[in-house]
Amino acid sequence: MSGGKAILGKIKHIRPHSRYLVALLLFWVALGLWLGVFAPYFLELEPGYNASLTLLGEIILMGGGIFIIVAITWLWSRYRAMRDNLYAHLPGLVFGITPQGKIEFASDLGLKWLGIDEKAGSSHHRIQDVLSANKDLADLRERALLTDGQIVEAEIAVFTVAEQRRWLRIQCRTMPPHTPDSMIECIAWDITELVRERTLRTESEQRLEQMANLSSEGLFLHDAGKCVDANIAAERMFGHSRDELLLMSAVDIIAESSLQMVIDNIQSGYDKPYEATARHKDGTLFPCEINGRNVVIDGVKLRLTSFRDISERKIAEDLVRYQATHDALTDLPNRYLFVDRLEYAIKLAKRRKERFALMYVDLDGFKQLNDMHGHVIGDKVLVEVAQRLRHSLREVDTVARIGGDEFTVILPGTETLEDAEIVARKVLQSLTSSPINISSQKQTYEASASIGIALYPEHADNFDDMISVADKAMYQAKKSGKDQFRFAAPVTSQT
Repeated sequence: MSGGKAILGKIKHIRPHSRYLVALLLFWVALGLWLGVFAPYFLELEPGYNASLTLLGEIILMGGGIFIIVAITWLWSRYRAMRDNLYAHLPGLVFGITPQGKIEFASDLGLKWLGIDEKAGSSHHRIQDVLSANKDLADLRERALLTDGQIVEAEIAVFTVAEQRRWLRIQCRTMPPHTPDSMIECIAWDITELVRERTLRTESEQRLEQMANLSSEGLFLHDAGKCVDANIAAERMFGHSRDELLLMSAVDIIAESSLQMVIDNIQSGYDKPYEATARHKDGTLFPCEINGRNVVIDGVKLRLTSFRDISERKIAEDLVRYQATHDALTDLPNRYLFVDRLEYAIKLAKRRKERFALMYVDLDGFKQLNDMHGHVIGDKVLVEVAQRLRHSLREVDTVARIGGDEFTVILPGTETLEDAEIVARKVLQSLTSSPINISSQKQTYEASASIGIALYPEHADNFDDMISVADKAMYQAKKSGKDQFRFAAPVTSQT
């Protein structure tokens, strides 16, 4: 009994197709023995029957049959070996699906993807358990049956023996004759890492998109100025919808005054922030700060550019600059701006060989007014004097407050003493034309001034001398009485 069990155990480890071959050979031998040896006696053949010849024929027939069976089996084994060798070198798991939806064969390459031991004798049955119940694979099989041999593809998730999810890209097609009950041949690739990287990239892109949409800066992705993508802030900033922006280029959103600079920076790959003027959908222009950088996305070289609306910053900068150069009380240019304007006037007159006049104006009796009525009333008088001076002069003239009650006036284009005298009399007339109300009790202040006038280059030809001689002329006018003007004396050291 133990010997029989051992034989049966060995037979169980023979491959299925080998067991079929042994059974077929045994059947063929038994059939030959029956026909060649036992059949004539049992069938009681007639005396003339030549049993030896019949036995020889049967032996030949039996041998030929065995040879044919062995040859077919050998060829089938060779075919399977070639197929297994081919499958072993394919970059994926190869398997077939029967019309009943069962896995008929599978290569060993993808066993490790599914967590199956390649040495296990039931590996293919375990693949059956893993794949055959997958609904997505069943749907793919149904699609393949409808395509008449065309390749269909899908990415499906499967769970390994260890209940771990892996992603496979599977291609399927029907085998001839392409009928509804055709065999389906499939090849699968493990794309778990690819899907994981793709998922991480998608999540990263979504986070970046959310961050871009939350940004207050307008972001443009463009190809040599042609818009490829834009965020929500860009839509708000320029007033265009995203679909409209995708049809635009730099020429549509940049003002003509800045367009060439922007194009040059795009072409040169300039990556430092710079300022330009942009155009809103309604045609209004606004200052912006642009910062661009070349990037490569999916192998394509593009440029990512951010736009920041700096209108408020410019207003603040202009306000700070204005406050730094203008008197807070009278809103006239202060000493700092006056110095700049006078130096510029000297340089311009020297280059053009022109003349201009400088007037130094000092109010009469202003100290007594402050002492008697206080600084509030004094400030009110200064504001009114500043307005009268501004209205009595041209727009090209500069009137500045450089001290408490001291003002200066630059008169470009004043060629003669007579021209300067006309302006001086007009200034004095504007101050004395009407008294200035200084209180609700109808108290008034009779404003007047003493003026010193210096003409460039007759009286002085540099900044310090112009100030000095005009100031001395003003004091000469004040000594002569109120509401007077005097011309400066030429500087003795003038060259």
